[in-house]
Amino acid sequence: MELKKPLSSDGSGIIIQRSRITAIMTLIMSVFIIFACLEGTLNESIYNDVLSSGLITKFLLVGSRAQDIIFIPLAVLLAFLSILFLRRPGYKLLITIIGLCGNFFYGYALYVMQGQYTTIYLVYLAIFSLSIYSIVLGLLSFPTEFVVKTSLSKGLRRSISIFLYSIVFMLALIWLIRISPDIARHIPQDTYGVFVLDLGIVFPAIAIAATLLIRRKPYGNILAGVALMKTFTVCLSWGFGEWYGRVKGVIEGSYDMLVIPSVLTILGLIYFILYIVNLKIEYK
Repeated sequence: MELKKPLSSDGSGIIIQRSRITAIMTLIMSVFIIFACLEGTLNESIYNDVLSSGLITKFLLVGSRAQDIIFIPLAVLLAFLSILFLRRPGYKLLITIIGLCGNFFYGYALYVMQGQYTTIYLVYLAIFSLSIYSIVLGLLSFPTEFVVKTSLSKGLRRSISIFLYSIVFMLALIWLIRISPDIARHIPQDTYGVFVLDLGIVFPAIAIAATLLIRRKPYGNILAGVALMKTFTVCLSWGFGEWYGRVKGVIEGSYDMLVIPSVLTILGLIYFILYIVNLKIEYK
């Protein structure tokens, strides 16, 4: 199926109605996130009440506060990009928004799965739901006739694919080593949700994006950007949490879990910038 008019970088090649609905959903979601994060950082009782009930540990409490702190600027960024998109739609802008949604899906999936039954638990659940449907509807905003016209240079495609594959293989191995003793004891760690999300959903999705990209499948060009933005923001949150946990005295010992996310954050940002700059539409 051919488009009746040329594609352009102003977003005319994407499905505007779906993408605008996505932007409205992400704008609403960003408001919920800012509210939830401000509650978590300014209201001491939010997490302390759950801690006193025994549902979460001190480690999770500190980790939750760290996530709230780093999520505030990311939520503000999401709100800004959503408003900008509603005014001036663009395919690169939409890819960035979907990638940010991947970060919030991950963060609030942990909250709803690991029993963060605070007084605003339903807000977490709303954010989790909005993030899922924003990702799905956002990706459905890219019609096939648009996607097939996207292109990246051969060298960048290979480089991004290797980077994404490296994340999957390296972290999957570390996670399997860490989860094996828990399985043997039949007792999960506080952060068992990380293993569930990464091994069950995130790593397979990143591997699929990398495979499509290196095989020059058109949808790989779109999914790679989403994966890179998600990698950058999630690793940023992870790295900040590791640093914050050490400052608060709940994390001790080896610094490998601080070095790894820091390196991945920097590389993720560099690759995403290169991706956005080099992603092109081939006019025919």
